[in-house]
Formats: sequence, C-alpha cells, structure tokens
Amino acid sequence: MKLEEYDGIHLKREVEELAACGIHKGCRGVIIKLGETRSLVLFYNPEDLGDYAYAWANNDDLEYYRKLLDSIKKEMMQKMETEDFTKKLRFEETHLREYDAVRVLVEKKEYAKRGVHKGMVGTILEPEKIDGRWDVYFEDEEFADTIESPISETDLELVFRPGK
Repeated sequence: MKLEEYDGIHLKREVEELAACGIHKGCRGVIIKLGETRSLVLFYNPEDLGDYAYAWANNDDLEYYRKLLDSIKKEMMQKMETEDFTKKLRFEETHLREYDAVRVLVEKKEYAKRGVHKGMVGTILEPEKIDGRWDVYFEDEEFADTIESPISETDLELVFRPGK
C-alpha cells in the first residue's frame, strides 16, 4: 500500500539511528511530511503515553497500519502549522517501571489533596507512564484503603525493584 501524509505507521525493523533516540522496531507513529524516499514521522513513546519524538525515517522501514480519523487528522494538521520539529527529537527517558516500589521525594499540594505526602512509599501498578507521570498506589495511614495518584517521575525515587 502506498503511504500518505497522516497515515498511521509502525517501524517494521530496528534502525540504528532511530534506536539512539529511543525509537525501536514496532514503534507506532504518524507520517507528518511524506518524502519520496524518507518521511518525517511523529513517533509515539510506547512507555510514556503522551510522549513523542520527531524523526526522519526511510519509507522502506515504515509499514502502514491505519488511517487517522478525520477529526484527529484535522487536529494534527493544525498543530503541525506551529510545531517546531527540531525541539523534540527523542523520547523522554523512563527510569521506573511497573511493580517498582517508589518513595515520594517532595510535598506538593496536588498530591496532598489526594492524601499523598513526602516520604510515602507506594507501588507502580501500571505498565506505562502517562505524560511523564506514573499511577502510584499507596495504602492510607490506617492500611484500610488504597490511594491511587499520578506522580511525576521526577518526584519519585526507586526503593525496590522486584527481581533485583
């Protein structure tokens, strides 16, 4: 199938230059600018929903997997009019993962409203970050209930990783 701008694609093989940016085989994205042999692609970070990176990829390395809904395509086209493609060339690094025990490093009003405070230890029970935040599950002070709260990865430290 012939590729078109704003087609949903996935990377069908490992490419060294893309891997250096965190983009690996199977990674999905959208073609932003279609070229004859290479295209500019907005790749989605599979480990951090909401994170993305722009990269040029050989068309031979891309495989079509779907058309975007017209409403999403229109929204993306509007965003691309003002987006600076040179500002986001790699995925954010992910230092934590599902099932890690983590400690909250800061006191923030947004966390305190949910009953989460500096020094509390909880567990990540979701497989990916969302916009740089992990859903962390804590027991309340009476160990009677569970508190779930999205916490920025930068506000957490690893306490224990199962299997290590």
